[in-house]
Amino acid sequence: MSGFNQKFSRRSAFKAAAVTTVGLSFAGAPVVGVRRAVAQETTLTWMSNQRHDRAVKEDLFARYEEETGVKIEMQIFADEYPDQLQLAFESGSSPDMFNMNQPRQQAAAGWAEPLDAYLDAAPDLKASFVANAFLPNQGIYNGEIHGLPMYAQTMRLYYNRRLFEAAGLDPAAPPATWTELREYSKAITDAGTGAYGFIFGDRFPWVWFMNAQRPANGAGAYTFDWSTGTYNHNTDGLKGAMELIIGMNDDGSLFPGPHTITDDDARNQFSIGMAGMIIGGSWNPGVFNDQFASTEDWTTAELPFPDSGQAGRILQGVGDRYTISAESQNKEACWEFLSWLYSTEIMTEMYERGMGVMGIAAANTGESDVRGIPGIAPTERDVIPPPEPELPTQTPDTATTLQMIFDDPSTMDAALTDLDARYNAAFEAAVADGSLVAEEYVVPEWDGMTWEPLS
Repeated sequence: MSGFNQKFSRRSAFKAAAVTTVGLSFAGAPVVGVRRAVAQETTLTWMSNQRHDRAVKEDLFARYEEETGVKIEMQIFADEYPDQLQLAFESGSSPDMFNMNQPRQQAAAGWAEPLDAYLDAAPDLKASFVANAFLPNQGIYNGEIHGLPMYAQTMRLYYNRRLFEAAGLDPAAPPATWTELREYSKAITDAGTGAYGFIFGDRFPWVWFMNAQRPANGAGAYTFDWSTGTYNHNTDGLKGAMELIIGMNDDGSLFPGPHTITDDDARNQFSIGMAGMIIGGSWNPGVFNDQFASTEDWTTAELPFPDSGQAGRILQGVGDRYTISAESQNKEACWEFLSWLYSTEIMTEMYERGMGVMGIAAANTGESDVRGIPGIAPTERDVIPPPEPELPTQTPDTATTLQMIFDDPSTMDAALTDLDARYNAAFEAAVADGSLVAEEYVVPEWDGMTWEPLS
């Protein structure tokens, strides 16, 4: 949520390095079954912060243009995406379609066109999305549907089999427990290859949700407890996950200087064989294969669980909701395109080409010749959770607080207790002012091992 209400300079907003704009005009294979209901020479703008799927989307967008004559102009931003999107709407130059990275706030601002009528006219498409794709506060805001989830990403461990062999480890047996993760990290670091056992880059602290919060799920720890409708950071599971990372740092097994590198930097170092393991989302195979063209022998594994055994499932995110701008002058053409893009055929192609776990359930076949893709498909150890409150940005937020604990572990109990106090106070304030309804976030039957999402 950061950046939505923040001030920013027009100079920083227009920095050339922050955006790549691509007008797609080359030919691809024909699109099958697309109605030619839109005029030739139409151009639609697509704004996103997703870079891992750019090459595949360029190909798909070009294929759509070849068949329909509708050109999709792609605008890709990196970390400045929230500011760039806000500027586009405030300056009257909003895109035709965009990724709702802050869906509640963007729906409330009137940026997004409600999609209820479109989906009511396409019931098969609506039914094809993953479970819990459209719930109050998760795709439904103010009683209206906003955004179609492109991805339903899982969290995985990626490891380098060459470095495992060099360290005397079985390359077919990734770490299954937290202790094994720490021991394997040290073995790789001590093997004399120059590589470190584990890497993350938290120059942008958001990566702590991957490196601490998601592993903690396996211990039954969730920073929002749906059974009570309250935040609960101060758990043995989250503390154990933090102690694991801190322990690997104490061992000298972490790639040096995590605060000075980004997640992209860390993924690049993993891609060239300078780190044996990295945790990341199911979008990472596309990054390793395409963005960094890795020649290392890496593969995918599920996250390790606590030594005491699995006590919870790993949360699976339903996100990257693309929608039509309320200000678009080409809404019907946008829907025509989105209907094609979100078809099971195209979503399956995106999955099998390595883009990640898709928002269309049947697309996640578990079958692909692309390295790393078979292992990202959801398993019984993943779960799509109920909605979590979307609060105003807290300072410091959860990720930044975990980063601070990493630097000074003695503050862990006090810092996590403070997080709970601040987040619960912010939730109560949002309920008091009518922004949120507390009961919508209470799921009495919630249990991290047994709860099942709505179908």
